Amino acid sequence: MQLQTPHLTLVLISLLSLNCGSWAQSAFTIDSVKLTLLPGNSVESGTKVTLRCDVKVSHSFPQLSHTFTFMKYNTIIYSKNSSQAMVERSFTPARRSNSGSYQCRVTIHSKEKSSNTETLTVRGLQTPLLRVESNVVNEGEKVTATCSVPEETGPLQFSFYRNQQMFMILTSNENSTNTSVEFQESGESDLHCTYRHMEFPDSSNSSNIERVLIQPVTIIPSIKVQPGLEVVEGDRVRISCDVLGHSKNGYEVFLTDRETLLMSSPSSFTHSFEVNASSSGRYVCKVETGKTEKISTAELFVAELLSRPVLSMSPQQVFQGQMLTLSCRTLNINQERITKADVKFELYKDQHPLKEGHTFNFTASQSSNGNYTCRATAKNITKESKQLIINAKVPVSPPVIRAVGQVIVGKPFQLLCESELGTLPISYTLLRYQRPFYTLTVSGPQRSAVFNISYINHADEIHSFTCQAQGGAYSRFSQALNTPVIEPVSKPELSLGFPRGQTFTEGTDVSLYCSVQQGTVPVTFFWYRVGSSRPLFTSRSSVTRGEHVIRSITRDHRGKYYCGAYNDAGQTQNSEPVTVGVNLAGWKKAVIAVICILILVLIVAILVLFLKKARTPRKRKRAVELSVKPARPKSSDPMRMSLTLDIEDNTAVNNTPGVMGRNVWSDHVSDSESDDPGREEECEKLRYTEIQPQQPNNPEEVALVVEECVIVNSELQDGTQEDPDHQTTDSVEYVQLNHCNQNPE
Repeated sequence: MQLQTPHLTLVLISLLSLNCGSWAQSAFTIDSVKLTLLPGNSVESGTKVTLRCDVKVSHSFPQLSHTFTFMKYNTIIYSKNSSQAMVERSFTPARRSNSGSYQCRVTIHSKEKSSNTETLTVRGLQTPLLRVESNVVNEGEKVTATCSVPEETGPLQFSFYRNQQMFMILTSNENSTNTSVEFQESGESDLHCTYRHMEFPDSSNSSNIERVLIQPVTIIPSIKVQPGLEVVEGDRVRISCDVLGHSKNGYEVFLTDRETLLMSSPSSFTHSFEVNASSSGRYVCKVETGKTEKISTAELFVAELLSRPVLSMSPQQVFQGQMLTLSCRTLNINQERITKADVKFELYKDQHPLKEGHTFNFTASQSSNGNYTCRATAKNITKESKQLIINAKVPVSPPVIRAVGQVIVGKPFQLLCESELGTLPISYTLLRYQRPFYTLTVSGPQRSAVFNISYINHADEIHSFTCQAQGGAYSRFSQALNTPVIEPVSKPELSLGFPRGQTFTEGTDVSLYCSVQQGTVPVTFFWYRVGSSRPLFTSRSSVTRGEHVIRSITRDHRGKYYCGAYNDAGQTQNSEPVTVGVNLAGWKKAVIAVICILILVLIVAILVLFLKKARTPRKRKRAVELSVKPARPKSSDPMRMSLTLDIEDNTAVNNTPGVMGRNVWSDHVSDSESDDPGREEECEKLRYTEIQPQQPNNPEEVALVVEECVIVNSELQDGTQEDPDHQTTDSVEYVQLNHCNQNPE
């Protein structure tokens, strides 16, 4: 362990040194970068200009390496590495091309900083220099002129001047350029040049002037025409081309007619040829020696011996099967040289001889079509006429008239008229009831004419249309138009086979008939139920009536129905709605009747029970009103029994006649009431009174009376049991009520 300690210490020191070195490299900051233009930002052309870049850096170590970069318009023009804090870049001398915006950038390791932008303006341009290849040349020779500005840089535009007139402009990225100058006339010419920088509009001063002397060349060409400058077709002309004032060889002579070279020779010559009308024109005799050329001209006029023949046809338009005549003639002849008898004519077809003579008669046909010309010849002068194209027309055939698409009554449609044969143009006329309706002329490429018809009111009107086709003198008529016509359907009628509103019995089949009075078949019928948007049934019929059968009709089929109809005319018509009623089936009626009777019986039974229960409390109340007291009351008994009769009208209670009154027991009375002698006497009379009721009219009343009697009897017994003392000491009086016998025990 002690041996390893020095090594560990050394490693730690090395790592610490690396960290310290890395920190030392990054321990700096660029304070400022400044660009200076010396002697200033605006100088004259030719002045020495220096770009100085200064940098200030704060750091903690002795020396730093800087990278200085000079830029013009953000493009690097110069770069240098230096440990100094200042670097310079010089233009010696400065020219106009050095003008612009400059900037300096300093980079130290990974840090960089740019200076301010400075603009340099160099006023004026360098004076260009002009040089010529030779200052003395012969007439017609060329000289090379070079314009240069040794200390400028491109791109530059050079302008060349000859006797103060600019004749050439050239652009170059170099500082010099040249051009060739040709001198056609003898004498002196002054040359100079200027230039400008392409980035700036102003031009330089003029260069030096170079004077060039042009020496004349002593050669003179001469042209002669024999027998003269005015000749007639068929004459022979001789043209001589001579060179005067030149004793040496080395030249060349040319004879040209417009752009056609007729002859050339190294010496003088004569050219002979027979002229025609096309020989008229300007002839040039040209002499060339070295770079010099001289010319001499002569104007030749050639008169016609005879004019160009004219081929004509009669008639102007010919149809197959017609006779036609071709005539060939000349309008003018030179009567001093020839007569009409000297002119010979010949007819050609497709460049093949057809017949001699100036007229030709034949019948036009398909085989006679072709290209015809005629030729007139006199004294070996032959002239040909223009080409005449003969194409015999085909007479029009009877046209065919037909409808374009469907014809629907009341709607617009189109008619087409066409002749299968016939040379265009063809005029088609549509006739209606034999009267012209409209005319169209067809020139191609279609052979047919289409007419627009607004409408027809009836289907039979379609036969009133015919067509006439006319081509030239030929005219043909078509047959009457015969095409199917679609008549829209009329308003349909929905019927049931019975009067409207007919009611049907459940289970039967019902037929709904939909019919139209007018309309072209096939007709599509559909049936709807009012309130539903979906059709019940749809059928397409070849007759004007359709049928929809509702099988085994039920009560659910009750309602209003209507039908609609349409055909290929596309117009839909709906009928008026019809009401369909449905009665119940016989067995359903019987079942319903039975059910109704049962319901009525049930209702009656419920009412009877209800009435019985309603009467029971009333009877109990009446029974309570009946009270019993001893026949001979004791003086010590506080209670006395008296019998009172409460007669009520039974008819007002239950509407049951025959029960005129009921016996009831009077309520308990006070002692004062019992002491009343009159009251006591009245009670005694009532106590033994027997009421004879009327006999009941029906058994139901008897039953009710019996039932009431039983209830009274039971209540009396209950009262007797509740008061035993009275039972032992007193006796209960017998009361008869409505034939009910009360037997006291």
